[in-house]
Amino acid sequence: MTSKITSQSATFYINNPQTTIGGNNYYFQLKGQYSQDILIDTNDWSINTENSRYLSFTVNLPTDFKDKHYNGFYTWSLGPFTDIVKIITQPGGDVGKEEYISNNENRDAEVFYRPNY
Repeated sequence: MTSKITSQSATFYINNPQTTIGGNNYYFQLKGQYSQDILIDTNDWSINTENSRYLSFTVNLPTDFKDKHYNGFYTWSLGPFTDIVKIITQPGGDVGKEEYISNNENRDAEVFYRPNY
């Protein structure tokens, strides 16, 4: 799942939830996969859609979250549910992006090792 953060909230999804989530009894945590640091630990979330196929919920983020460079993969958890999410924020690639122009336009391949099967 990919979540592009452009405001002060983010939407997350749970596929095929086996149990219902009622109220804000659970805390939402967003943890970095590399450093295992907890970025967000809050119970400020709300359910958007809930049916037998999926559940979507929105988490309110800190005001400066979208302005920081948090691009990468994170693990989120909400009660018994957990999943991996790719976070994309504004400073990560829109401003200062340099276009890549290939110097191999004929698509010539260099073979370093060719196994004999």
